[in-house]
Amino acid sequence: MAIEETIIIGAGPAGLACASALRAKSCPSVVLEAADKLAASWRRHYDRLHLHTEKRHSALPGRPMPTGFPKYPSRLQIIDYLEDYARANDLHVIAGKMVTCVRKKANWIVETADGDVLEARTVIIATGLSNSPVRPHWTGQDTFKGNIIHSCEYRNAFDLNAGRILVVGFGNSAGEIALECAEAGLEVAMSVRGPVNIVPREMFGVSTATIAIAQQHLPYRLVDAVNAPLLHLRYRDIEGMGLTRSKQGPLTTMIERGRTPLIDIGTIAKMRDGRIKVFPSIVISDGSSVLFTNGQSAEFDAIVQATGYTPSLDTLLPDLAERLPDGGKPARSELHPAKDGLYFCGFNAATTGLLRQIGIEARLIANSIVETKSASI
Repeated sequence: MAIEETIIIGAGPAGLACASALRAKSCPSVVLEAADKLAASWRRHYDRLHLHTEKRHSALPGRPMPTGFPKYPSRLQIIDYLEDYARANDLHVIAGKMVTCVRKKANWIVETADGDVLEARTVIIATGLSNSPVRPHWTGQDTFKGNIIHSCEYRNAFDLNAGRILVVGFGNSAGEIALECAEAGLEVAMSVRGPVNIVPREMFGVSTATIAIAQQHLPYRLVDAVNAPLLHLRYRDIEGMGLTRSKQGPLTTMIERGRTPLIDIGTIAKMRDGRIKVFPSIVISDGSSVLFTNGQSAEFDAIVQATGYTPSLDTLLPDLAERLPDGGKPARSELHPAKDGLYFCGFNAATTGLLRQIGIEARLIANSIVETKSASI
């Protein structure tokens, strides 16, 4: 059995960025992708999705996004960019190759669903935080008369074939799906479980990601304190809409609790004009009626669970509990936890933009692999 230098699991932005960063250092790698095409997660996203960060901050190592792209590229444009990125860098991607197990022996053993057993000196897991959808359950859910789908199954408002929509959650997918349904003329409500943080996509014509990059070397609690007055002024009325403001700022919540803020591209305006209603958590549903914890109830034809994802690394790593005790994922900013040749890329949410963060991590990982290889010679 031939030994690969590096096997990368996942051909999304993180996997492709790592392969490119290694290639730039003359280090070979092979990228294994479970789906039949690269950028699988981007292909599954809803139709209207656009980046929330500017293209100039979102390019992967070695290849800027095309000048013809808008400031905030669309889902299809990102797919085109990633396909072009793989071609231009001559990356070795094998699609339709699902990895089922990664375990350590003398080298790393990588097993696939079709029975292949591969060996590599180094493995990079680049499957990311959004691997398996989280689907909450509540009493009476099975009696709901309409469709209940996860946001990963949502495509557009028309395909819902419903007039009254409940979106469960308050992340970016929830906010954008609720906004699209409201713009389509549907009756829309959101079920929001706890305190929230909201940031606009732009402030004074400057993207919030650009502002975050300028502030990135400051202590995160100081950053939140500096930004708090402007955010409070912008969203001072959210309690009157039924939302609860988080006592911790958006950056603190992201770093300490792993929760990203809602990047507002119009959702709050629709709440202000009454086009999107807000309810707390669901207690029970009975047919089309849903009862909430504040005692209110409402009728819905469809429910979209925009309730996030888990990394599901337990499906890959049999020793996950011992290897990654921090909630089944690498600790924040930890790319090489055990220093044994197993790396993780794309598991750190960042206010400066996930694609930008992925590019930084890919270069760090490539440098580490090269240094480790040189030290062993």
